[in-house]
Amino acid sequence: MKFDDFFDSPLGIAEYDAPIDAIDTLELDCALLSLGERPVILCIGSDRVTGDCLGPIVGQMLIERNANAFVYGNLTRPVTALNLKESIVGIKKRHADKKILAVDSSVGKLCDVGKIRVAFGSIAPGSADGKKLPKVGDVSVTATVTDLSKTPLSAVRLGIVYSLARKVTDRIMRGLQ
Repeated sequence: MKFDDFFDSPLGIAEYDAPIDAIDTLELDCALLSLGERPVILCIGSDRVTGDCLGPIVGQMLIERNANAFVYGNLTRPVTALNLKESIVGIKKRHADKKILAVDSSVGKLCDVGKIRVAFGSIAPGSADGKKLPKVGDVSVTATVTDLSKTPLSAVRLGIVYSLARKVTDRIMRGLQ
């Protein structure tokens, strides 16, 4: 790779950097308000697969910024396919009266890479890999990190995931205040 390729590369992070309005501000604010005071934020993903680490990075950032929420899933203790069921049971025991915001990376079409979506309702983690995991969340936030036909989750650039995680975290923090 030549030096100039870092600035003009068609795969550079600038193309995938989510625009400032990538998350509909009003929609996310309404979604966060619907969760009530001090919600549970379940950040799903593996720190061992770059394209799947959006959730743990968001969880880490929320904890470091002292989010006014119960945060599960970070870089030290990720919530993955291996412990998701157990985590949901524990959350429901400890926070039976709380609603859950689920955060996870997603796959989609190449034109969707970099898009962040908010939805009222649960998500099905691992469905892109054909995993049958429990659906979770009263509200969900997902960020599309790759088109699997172009790039496998293990080869997604960390800069793309980190940029999206920062935007998701900033919006959640703003909504929690």
